[in-house]
Amino acid sequence: MRKDFILIMVLVLVSFGVAFSEEVKTIKGEVVDLSCYIAEGERGDTHKDCAIACIKAGEPAGILEEKTGKVYLVVTDDHSNPAPKVLPYVAKTAEVTGTISERGGVTTIAIKTIK
Repeated sequence: MRKDFILIMVLVLVSFGVAFSEEVKTIKGEVVDLSCYIAEGERGDTHKDCAIACIKAGEPAGILEEKTGKVYLVVTDDHSNPAPKVLPYVAKTAEVTGTISERGGVTTIAIKTIK
């Protein structure tokens, strides 16, 4: 009985740790405005001016990962506006390091560095 209890507790603790895990990761990809990218697939140099205007107006920015095509919503750890960090990189490929979190099918990256 005691062994069963210990086994159950270990499984609960492991499951809890996995469910709320975050990792620091570096990804390489294009900075896009999510509104136009998701609605119309807009990205790249031909869409740069619109993307900058959208992000300045408050639309969310994202990183479209080169390797996988996965999109990461850009956030900040301190809940400030991430636009100033990403605007210089819109429509360019950037290397972004940050904390990756996922919940309800949404993946975010809290940018620590971008270059």
